[in-house]
Amino acid sequence: MTRTTRLQELIRLLRHCREPMPGPELAEALGVSLRTLYQEVAVLRAVGIEVVNTPGEGYVLPPEVTLPPPALAEPGAPGKAEGASAETAPAELVFYTNPLSRGGIVHWMLEELGVNYRTVPIEYGAAMKSPEYLAINPLGKVPAIRHGDTVVTESAAICAYLADAFPEAGMAPPPAARGDYYRWLFLAAGPLESAIALNDLGVVPTPEQAQRLGCGDYWTLVETLAGAVAGRPFIAGDAFSAADVYVGSHIGWGMQFGTLPRRPEFEAYWAGLAERPAQRRCAAFIEQARVTG
Repeated sequence: MTRTTRLQELIRLLRHCREPMPGPELAEALGVSLRTLYQEVAVLRAVGIEVVNTPGEGYVLPPEVTLPPPALAEPGAPGKAEGASAETAPAELVFYTNPLSRGGIVHWMLEELGVNYRTVPIEYGAAMKSPEYLAINPLGKVPAIRHGDTVVTESAAICAYLADAFPEAGMAPPPAARGDYYRWLFLAAGPLESAIALNDLGVVPTPEQAQRLGCGDYWTLVETLAGAVAGRPFIAGDAFSAADVYVGSHIGWGMQFGTLPRRPEFEAYWAGLAERPAQRRCAAFIEQARVTG
């Protein structure tokens, strides 16, 4: 592990901790001595990243720090060196969205990543069905992203793709620990969304119909999801992930608009996610869009 990589990992560990992390625990996670940890913290402070050390508690990182900061780019990394050619520049990341749509999920994900992206707002109606946008998404709906030559649609797929495309942000568990991550991410994208839509339309399947539907029974899904988040700050392990962005968005919006019940398990889970700086920025953006729209 290069020093730059270690510094980026130090930022990632601190960024995803809800409480101050003691020095010995942090040093062990990095695989270094306490002396080396102190040196690395000093390096971060020297480049303007004011890591806070609370005596008797541990280290914390201000929420506004992005990851990785430009000052910590690997020497010679593509697009970082002066005069880098177009062939070595990072792939452009373009975000197609409407503020009042499921694009808010992807917006939150992008803000958590702390990467550069360009937003292309798409109005409902003719613009969303234009030949130009249909070339991006033939269904004529948002959100969608274009990352270099790769186009991805569907919010859950976009979140999963971005977590893998930018692994330094730590938005996905290690591959061997992704059981819950995939399970809840795609349960929310498939069965939960379908069951919510049917319930909102007043469609109550018979037991025979429920067996034929991929989503199953609405209330069974509610109970299952409540059990998954009960007493847990994150749905897929001990760290925040893209699954929390997607599942949390559905729970937050579901309670706001009445498509999910205000259960104590949902309220406690969402309360922790709603205070994340990236989520607060997105919520303010959506509110501004409602006011000006």
